[in-house]
Amino acid sequence: MRKKTIRRLILSFVIAALLITDVILGAAHISTLTPYAITRDDKVLCYVKSHESAKQVMNQLFSYLSKEDTDIAAIDSDITISKAEGKQETVSVEEAAETVLEEAKAEGTDIKIVSTATEIQPYTPEPVYEMDDTMFAGESVVKVEGEEGEQKVFVKYTTVNGETKKTDEITKDILSEGSPAVIAKGTRGLPKGEDWQTYEGYPVASNGDDIIATAKSYVGKVKYVWGGRSLETGVDCSGFVIAIYRKYGVNLGWPLEKEGVGVPYSEAQPGDILYFPGHFGLYIGDGMMVHASNKKTGVIVSGIGNRKILAVRRIITD
Repeated sequence: MRKKTIRRLILSFVIAALLITDVILGAAHISTLTPYAITRDDKVLCYVKSHESAKQVMNQLFSYLSKEDTDIAAIDSDITISKAEGKQETVSVEEAAETVLEEAKAEGTDIKIVSTATEIQPYTPEPVYEMDDTMFAGESVVKVEGEEGEQKVFVKYTTVNGETKKTDEITKDILSEGSPAVIAKGTRGLPKGEDWQTYEGYPVASNGDDIIATAKSYVGKVKYVWGGRSLETGVDCSGFVIAIYRKYGVNLGWPLEKEGVGVPYSEAQPGDILYFPGHFGLYIGDGMMVHASNKKTGVIVSGIGNRKILAVRRIITD
């Protein structure tokens, strides 16, 4: 009899413990299902059934507005979540996500997200420059093509309302060097004080001799084209004069015989423009000129001979 009583007492304790555990678990389950409000400033956008649901909605929002394929590091948002007071009608995570994403597009919304990523990017080694005194300052020619390498870059992106506003490269790790390009850079007419490796402007003609040296370098190399002004595709007589001066950043207008300063032929200097009836040339000195003559001969050096000179115009006066 005594043993039966003890068994009953033990069984009672076990049942009571199970009931208490069930109550505790039930209370915990009720706690996790406390409704949460998703708000923007003081405006409630919607309610969801639990804190976990609210987190899912916000994760969808921030994932949508952050840079793709990055890890979110920091968030500053005027859309927030908080425990709701009293009973509220809730919506599903999917419905809440649509509502919140729509609100995120509204004017005045402020959602700033900082996210990071490690990216593999091309690495371009610094080129090697070679000085070339046969080319003009500001001109360059690639002599040897370089090969790109690879680098691993840690990048930080800052987005505001889904738009990337700032990109910062924090660290770089060169994975493969590649090979540098070899670039020839011109030095003729390099302005005083300029670095030949970095100069990108026009060369400077120190005097008319520079103009003539340049003009003569095209003798036999440029064809005559009526109306042409390009040393690559062709020039006529006035186009040749204009193209040569343009190499030095001097843009001559029309009529060409009115440009610069007029001087008598007896005082003509190298680089002066000679104007004949229907023709132009550049004075070399000693009765000689360089000019785009005609379709048969192209750019040549020849004597002025008995041509009638209508005007001599000096462009470089220093």
